[in-house]
Amino acid sequence: MSPRARLLAGGLALLLLGSAGPRLEPPVSRTLANGLRVVVFERPGLPIVQIQLQVPAGLRAEPDERLGIALLTAQLLRQGTTSRSADDLATELDTLGASFAVQVSRDAAQVAAGCRAAELESLLELVSDVVVNPLFSDEAFQAVRRQVAGQLGAQAQNPAALADERAAALAFGEHPYARPARGTLGSLLAADRDHVRAFHRDHWRPDGAVLAIAGDVEPSRAFAAAAEWFARWSAKRAAPPPVAPPSPRTGNLLLDLAGSPATEVRLLALAPGRGEPGFASWSLAATALEDGALPQGARAALLPSREASLLMVSATARPESAGVVGSRLRSAVRSLGAGPAGGAGLEALRRRALGAWAFTLETHGQLLSSWLAGDAAGLPADHLATWPDSLAAATLSPAARALAGGGTLLFAGPAARMRAALAPLGRVDTVAAEYAPRARAAEAPVTPEQRRRGRQLMEAALAAHGGARLRAVRTSYLDGELRMSPGGREVIGEVRWLRSDPARLVYTTRFLEFELRQVLDGDRGWALSQAGDSAALLPADSTALAALRAILASDLVHLLRDANAPGSDPVAQDSVELDGRTVERVVFTSPAAGITRLSLDRASRRVAAVEQLPSPQGEWRDRRRLSEYVQVDGIWWPRREVREVDGEEVSRFTLRRVSVNGEVDSTLFRRPIVRLGQVRGLE
Repeated sequence: MSPRARLLAGGLALLLLGSAGPRLEPPVSRTLANGLRVVVFERPGLPIVQIQLQVPAGLRAEPDERLGIALLTAQLLRQGTTSRSADDLATELDTLGASFAVQVSRDAAQVAAGCRAAELESLLELVSDVVVNPLFSDEAFQAVRRQVAGQLGAQAQNPAALADERAAALAFGEHPYARPARGTLGSLLAADRDHVRAFHRDHWRPDGAVLAIAGDVEPSRAFAAAAEWFARWSAKRAAPPPVAPPSPRTGNLLLDLAGSPATEVRLLALAPGRGEPGFASWSLAATALEDGALPQGARAALLPSREASLLMVSATARPESAGVVGSRLRSAVRSLGAGPAGGAGLEALRRRALGAWAFTLETHGQLLSSWLAGDAAGLPADHLATWPDSLAAATLSPAARALAGGGTLLFAGPAARMRAALAPLGRVDTVAAEYAPRARAAEAPVTPEQRRRGRQLMEAALAAHGGARLRAVRTSYLDGELRMSPGGREVIGEVRWLRSDPARLVYTTRFLEFELRQVLDGDRGWALSQAGDSAALLPADSTALAALRAILASDLVHLLRDANAPGSDPVAQDSVELDGRTVERVVFTSPAAGITRLSLDRASRRVAAVEQLPSPQGEWRDRRRLSEYVQVDGIWWPRREVREVDGEEVSRFTLRRVSVNGEVDSTLFRRPIVRLGQVRGLE
């Protein structure tokens, strides 16, 4: 903080602490029938208004097997709704002169927007449309996923960013707060639009959500506008899964970043959650460290969350000096025990801590962010007003006692250049460069009988679907009708697949005037989107190529051939009832489609369901139910396919036409030339 900023913040702190100074009054609050809480901070003066909608859809809500899904979902909200395209949203925001942003924290996700006070109703209507009716189009999903993958790539080249992320993971251990906000490349590759839809359906719900409004607006007007545009938001959020408590790594830890010119040093210590007793003491500790206790160039930050907080002290060092810098950081936090226990020194520290906090309430947006963070931590509505009293009563002692051990040290840099420098610290443990989710519980070993039965069932299923004729398929063309229900509104379109072994695919979807054609041609691919007279071409990166290969391998022809391949190792599981029929379930691994479970009708041996993408805990969330088989060219094809995610139907496909081993138009695999939004020919 600059000297001028510190002076201004200190002045505000004096006002807040002074007996005659103003107090921060709690907001006026009302709860709608659907459970949405609306809070209003009336701040007359400037004719502006800020709104922030907070939902419990942060990292804490992510399933173990869906790292990064909270951020993907939030980022996709601004990519279009069932009634507005992304361009429409941008145009309307410009017309309103409004700001708009989304963000995800450990406990929550937020949509933040601001505009002139006169435009409040229009802004609330737009935000409600974004939150309630997101489209989650395939084109937008692919674009956002590529963007996040690019951010992961950039982060991998940034030692400071890597150190910060790994520090949090090491501090929180098996708790969800340890998860990287962007996930991992593996979790991005495994994600699809249905996972985003499921996360939005389960966690972006009005109960548990808070709409906070601050600015030159009367509460009655704000409540009326909120009720008008958010009353239609319905359904209840899913119960949060149980989580393990934080389990921090301790000691001295090494993250080897070979080739890095410098070492990032992080000292970590777990602190109480924002609403827990003793949190104010840690706020004083962070202030004391920032105000001179640390070596020059080092900095301290207290990162609060509901269930636990993190004190992180950061410094950058030459690799050969990393051990000395780490020792100095550890000595600095240990020295807090010798800090002011009372008197003028403690009072001055309290005022500095309060001044730094008060500076974060300078704007309407900062006020809302601070209040909502406390609300997410379970604090009462008047927590901003009572925080000065909490600081005034706090001492350094609780935090100093916890930090007497010196915390955990993480060194992120070139291990070869640091070995001698770290030797005086004693034992140093090496840690992995990427977050690893909690290991799956051990399963019962597979028996020889399960393998024998699995192979027998897969051979029977292959024969039931056409046997040698199915094995002989090299190209196939299918088209039909696709019905989807985004945001509760049914959309009817068309879908076409052209598969040509070994590695060619044309996958086309068309809704109204919008068509998306995705092409895989060996080791390259692209997506061509067309709406009316405009077109856009996006080359496929490694993430998109993996997704296209999974689509190629997801039909019954490829799945049954993969399941009967010599190295597939199909395993019989059990018999269950499905749609009034008894089915036997077999699990195997497809090279491109991943772990797959087929449910085989006991009478016909035809596939009644395909399930994929199991969670680490063994839950199968993605299922395609197949029925009404018809025979074409000696091969049995399902005429109807219903796709479900977490038991909820997301799409329904009806087959119209099938063609096998026909001629393939090679021009389909020539990449289009698109200039100025127009297709100008083929490469």
